[in-house]
Amino acid sequence: MDALFAPVVAACVLAVLSALFVVTARGAIRAVVALLAHSLSIAALYALLAAGLVAVGQLLIYSGAIVVLFLFVVALLPPGGRELTSQPLRLTAGVLAGLVLLAALFTGLQPSLDGGLQLLPANPQPIGSVAGVGHQLFDFGKLVLPFELTAPLLLVAIIGSVALWRRQGAAS
Repeated sequence: MDALFAPVVAACVLAVLSALFVVTARGAIRAVVALLAHSLSIAALYALLAAGLVAVGQLLIYSGAIVVLFLFVVALLPPGGRELTSQPLRLTAGVLAGLVLLAALFTGLQPSLDGGLQLLPANPQPIGSVAGVGHQLFDFGKLVLPFELTAPLLLVAIIGSVALWRRQGAAS
């Protein structure tokens, strides 16, 4: 077996468990800490797969900035909001959404005509290098718009969560 098999499996298990805890945590602070653990496990996976630049970006952007931003938003929310209770309908919807995502993943990984799996387009730069990431992000403007739209998307998500929290606090 490959020497990286056990560390990759351990990081994958940690990523899945921490992601499940993010979704099932009753307290917002616990969910944010689980999100931090998930982000760090994903960074470890990137580092194990020799994508050093992506691993550092994951650490700086997601583990450092985004999780801290979520933590500040949660800390600034007024206390007394109702916590979500688990309902069978939510669990069913979550399982159904997970199965749809798995079906989409397996559809994307269908063998190509030559018999091999075609995960990424041919790219002369090594995956995870500065040139490779820059080429994928900014080549002919394919991903520039989605890359730039992440900031307003996060801003709208934070404003929406604060508005929902205040509405729950006023209703109780």
